[in-house]
Amino acid sequence: MYNYNNKSIAFVINSLEGGGAERVICTLLRIMQDTFTAANCKIYLVLLDDLPEEQQCPDYVEKVTLSAKGKLIPSYRQLNQWVKHNKPDLLVSFLTRSNIVSTIIGKRHKIPSVISERVNTSSHFATSRSGFISKLMVKMVYPQASCVVPVSQGVMQDLVENYAVPQSKCTVMYNAYDQTVLAEKASQPVTDLPQKPYFIGIGRLVANKNFTLMIKAFAKSNSERDLVILGQGPDMSVLKALTIELGVDSRVHLLGFRENPYPYLAHADYLLSTSNAEGFPNGIAEAMCLGKPVIATNCQSGPAEILTGDNTTQTTNYVAAQHGILCKLGDINAVSQAINAMESGDNIAQYRIKSQQRAASFTYQSMQITFINLVQKVMTTNLKV
Repeated sequence: MYNYNNKSIAFVINSLEGGGAERVICTLLRIMQDTFTAANCKIYLVLLDDLPEEQQCPDYVEKVTLSAKGKLIPSYRQLNQWVKHNKPDLLVSFLTRSNIVSTIIGKRHKIPSVISERVNTSSHFATSRSGFISKLMVKMVYPQASCVVPVSQGVMQDLVENYAVPQSKCTVMYNAYDQTVLAEKASQPVTDLPQKPYFIGIGRLVANKNFTLMIKAFAKSNSERDLVILGQGPDMSVLKALTIELGVDSRVHLLGFRENPYPYLAHADYLLSTSNAEGFPNGIAEAMCLGKPVIATNCQSGPAEILTGDNTTQTTNYVAAQHGILCKLGDINAVSQAINAMESGDNIAQYRIKSQQRAASFTYQSMQITFINLVQKVMTTNLKV
């Protein structure tokens, strides 16, 4: 076992403004608190940007806020200066910009770097000039990291096949969830639930989440339930207009952003996800932790891995898989038929049980063991170099 005693570790992320990666890095810091404090480790959380914070860093961690304003070069300069002065023993970073600068700085100062990739890189970056440049930088820099930590097998496969990351450097670490806390949040009272039974979609109202497809598939299905959509974003007015055009405006409830979405999820009969791309879909895993059946499009990456156990699963229409129903990506007919299938017979009750069984894979203990083992591997390898 690697000796953590009196070591210093700097965790690096763009900000704590919001989103899945920000939540996961704070969760990981909480999970590792007993291990770090028992070994008298000095733990930093370095934020590249000075932005409003929606996630809370644990008290034992020393938070450092830089002011790179979302830019790569200032991120490099400011983090490099901080690393040069504080000399951490290990850099652990989340998100592309943080990963790029942490890896380069780690190489420069001979500090091992562990970088966590939260999204499928090929799907995440558009075909624009900026997306092309981002993908090129990932291909140049990521293979130089000491360890790359994809959030799913699908994300790892993309990095290995398209970005020259050696598979030997990769360690998959699933997100973890506190099911007790989720249940407590889900039990909070809310006053704006639909009167009729409903299913739910949750996410930012942007093109990548493809709520347009969700509403069209709902309108085409035989479902007698309502549809609740939680989220805010630039597509709100377009989606409202679409519900009117399709004649389902009285049955689609666009409720906007909710700081605590879990009561709405808990009262839903099942979750529907129609994303075009994911890294590891937290919403699907959290729904399963609450015993909710799931229908999801087969986007890269995560849904197939969660619902079927195999990230290479192909779908020509929809598949009633081991842990949920997986649909062909971007296919309105496939999603509408999956809705019909979920609502047939006792499928909802059966998939409740299957969701609860799958949720056992996403525990705090599993994340802790994975992280401890990968740090041990990285640090002991670095000692031999």
